[in-house]
Amino acid sequence: MARAGMLTDAERKAVRLAGELYTFIRDEVCGDGPAREPDLAELAADIHRIQHRVMAQAAARMYPDELRLMGQMVGDDPEASEDPACE
Repeated sequence: MARAGMLTDAERKAVRLAGELYTFIRDEVCGDGPAREPDLAELAADIHRIQHRVMAQAAARMYPDELRLMGQMVGDDPEASEDPACE
């Protein structure tokens, strides 16, 4: 479990992997046609959305009565989570 205001190792890994996914799709999946740049811009926005969602975990730990961890409800005890993927 991370201290309030910090990401867990798993969260840091998730943010990094999302960035690596963008790079892989850009280099290995996306074609070189005229729609490449707009498609990559859209993909980048989606990747950033995922990264922001994960990074919001730290804020949720700082303000548990106002924000919620993924998979939890506002006010839940994060230590009581039965799902290790949401820790």
